Formats: sequence, structure tokens, C-alpha cells
Amino acid sequence: MKHSQLFLAFVMVFFFISHSARSDEPVFGYIYTTDLNPKGTTQFEQKIDDRYGQAHGNYNNLKMQSEIEHGVTDSFQAALYINYSFINAKKNSVAGTTEGIDIPANHNPDNSYHATRYDSFSIELIKRVLSPYTDPIGLAFYFEPTLGPRERELEGKIILHKNFLDDQLITAANITVSYEQEKVSTLFDTQPGDDDYQNPHWEKAAMLDFSAGVSYRFIPNWFFGVEYRNHNEFGGTWRMSRATQEHTAHFLGPVLHYGGRKFFATLGFRYQIGANAFGEQKAETYHGKVYGDEHTRVDGIRLILGYPF
Repeated sequence: MKHSQLFLAFVMVFFFISHSARSDEPVFGYIYTTDLNPKGTTQFEQKIDDRYGQAHGNYNNLKMQSEIEHGVTDSFQAALYINYSFINAKKNSVAGTTEGIDIPANHNPDNSYHATRYDSFSIELIKRVLSPYTDPIGLAFYFEPTLGPRERELEGKIILHKNFLDDQLITAANITVSYEQEKVSTLFDTQPGDDDYQNPHWEKAAMLDFSAGVSYRFIPNWFFGVEYRNHNEFGGTWRMSRATQEHTAHFLGPVLHYGGRKFFATLGFRYQIGANAFGEQKAETYHGKVYGDEHTRVDGIRLILGYPF
């Protein structure tokens, strides 16, 4: 079954079981709001994130995230989740070889790549300091460490949230900073003739993201909106400067949310609309978009399924 058919099946099964909406549901696919689980409540979330399409050939990276969230207090939420993925790639890079996102450095770029693997686990902590329901604007702080055999990351967010029209219109913005170490592919740092060619090694990187979205409740329990993301990557260091910047990329897409009494579902789509690359990553651009170790044409079709208990 194609991934588009798989997502359609999920939508048909889960979107058409109804009842009333919950206030702590994610109405966006990628953007966080300050809505949290109330004190003492717990819910399970399953994220299914399909990233596909690079410069040539075939590339499909289906990332899965299984998460348990718990409201420690009414303004503090903690979560634990496991990350795993299913990857298929063949001659996907700008050069027409098999290399790029999540493909190991020691893989032969002349061969196709297929993998099912555990990636990492993460701990997510969110503290809300201002509520959009009692204050002029909602404000929360997010902290997330991630640890796995191929990646180590610390991520922080500033979350802004404002509702209008008696909560019928929801707006939110996130500023995200992350520092990571990951095992890189052969695309930039290991080339034929280098001492460490096709030898996996850890590389530092820093990222700065700006994202914003708006979502409107058009009938009871249903929201439709739009999300925008600007992603900036800085390579080989944790210092963010023009000298270390590798690329900046822009993404835009719609999001649909349904909230029921016993579950909720959110379906978001994120398409790369343009990018500027610097230094070595200029070689990984094609028709005004950047690929390489970071991005795809469709940089995410995300389905979120949630079950409170």
C-alpha cells in the first residue's frame, strides 16, 4: 500500500467518530500552543510523519513517535516518547546517488537503502507561565533532550498563543533553538580520498526555527488552518552566525484537526516552498530547494492520533 493510501485509511477510520472537543488537543501539526493536559490527566499520542521526495529517484522516510503525556500540574506537562523510522531510498540525491537524510555514512551510494530502526527516546517538559484565557497572550517554555545511537539533541522553544472570536480562531508562534550531534552521511564531510571516507562520525549542528500558524473552527469539533516554518541550519559548530550557516528553508502547508470525546486526530502537510544554501550545501540545491542531509520536497505529512485516559 502506498503511503498516501495509508494516510487516507487512517483519516477514514479515525476522523469520523464524533463527540465533543478537548481543550488540550494539538490543533496544529507542527506548532505548539500553551494548551496542556490538566493536572492528573494522561494521554497517549501517536505521530506518523511521512517525508518524501528529493532531487531525483525515490526517497521516503516514515518517522513514528509514540508518546505518553501527563499533566503534573495545570501549568506543567511532562512527556516521554520513543522515535523510530522506516526508510526507503534509491538514487535520491542531486548527484543521482543514494545518500542523504538518515542514510549511514558507510552505506554504498550506488545501492538502494532500506531500513526499519529505532532512532531515539525523548523527554518533553512544558511550563506555561501565561494563559491565553486569563492573560493578554499565552506564553510557555519547552525543553526536550533526545538521546539515541545516531543522534543527541537539546531543544528549547518559546511558545506564544492567542485566541480570538471566543476561541474560534487560534493563532500560535514558536521560536525553536536546538543543538545536536549526529552521525553524518557522506554528502559533505567525507569524500573519496578523505581519511574518514564512509566512516560514520559525530558532527555538531545548531538550528534556529521560526514558525507560526492560524486555525479556525469552521464547524463544531473541526478546525482548519495553515502553518508556516522558517528553518535555519548551522553546521560543524553550535555557534549560530552567518559564517557557519548552511541554509535557510521555508515551508508552508494546511492542517486539519478533529476533536472528539474519546480521541482526537490532526493531519498536517508541509511543503518546501524555497530555500537558500551556502557553502558546500549549494551543491545540494535543485530547482530552488535544498535537499541533502536535511530536507525533502514534501517535508512532512503528519498524522497525530491522541487518546486521553
